[in-house]
Amino acid sequence: MSFIRNSFSALALTVVLAAGAQAAPILGLFSTGLNAAGTAQTGGLADAHYNVVSSGAPAVVLTAPPGTYAANSAASKWIWAQANGQPAITTFTFRTTFDLSGMDAASAQISGLWGTDNTGIDILLNGISTGISLPGSAVTNFTSLHSFSIGSGFVAGVNTLDFVVKDVGVVGAFRAELRGTANTIPEPASLALVGLSLLGLGATRRRR
Repeated sequence: MSFIRNSFSALALTVVLAAGAQAAPILGLFSTGLNAAGTAQTGGLADAHYNVVSSGAPAVVLTAPPGTYAANSAASKWIWAQANGQPAITTFTFRTTFDLSGMDAASAQISGLWGTDNTGIDILLNGISTGISLPGSAVTNFTSLHSFSIGSGFVAGVNTLDFVVKDVGVVGAFRAELRGTANTIPEPASLALVGLSLLGLGATRRRR
């Protein structure tokens, strides 16, 4: 009988721990060109989630991206410092933030697509280079979007994600589609259940 109780307590503990460690979407992580509700923003209006670091001003959705660019979609749009892709021939850092409160930062992962006219110099997570880039000024940097993933460097609470891009032509533009997950941290009620399970397991062992 003690063996059954012992096994049941161990099983209950395992179930509780597993339930508290499920991967969930990072809800505050947004792609470019979206409004506060997370839907595609109208051209010429501010992006609700990306700022130009040098000015602190919101990035703006391009009104008329050149036909050579990968087409805008409901998932993301091209942005820049101004709606007309100006100023050109310059380097900008576009920043977005997301909050991992209530999630295990060590388990966080981000994957996505990005493109820029022209050069993707780097992607920085919390100020640290990820080594991800779109080198040169190849037209393929903006005729299609390119995949990337980040699996480390996250911290508890608020995180910053910076895209450093450089334009070398007539207009500039940047675009990213992001998705991310992290394990949830068990709620206090779940932690209490874990404690009770541990107490029950210890009591069973002592009786044996």
